[in-house]
Amino acid sequence: MAVRFSPRQAEIVSLIASGYSDKQIAIALRVSQRTVRTQLERLYAANGLHCRAQAVHVWALSGPSATSP
Repeated sequence: MAVRFSPRQAEIVSLIASGYSDKQIAIALRVSQRTVRTQLERLYAANGLHCRAQAVHVWALSGPSATSP
């Protein structure tokens, strides 16, 4: 599965992997919780993903090469 992450999506998924909630991610990145959810929804839709756990799993397997410039 070739999944591409924008730099921001990769940052969000890495924080999820560290155990952060949407609220904690929003605070850390200085964005709204809605922005965090929107980034995740776009990631799911573009790559056929269904949940946070799946996104983290694919991100962990993909490594830095999965991040789009």
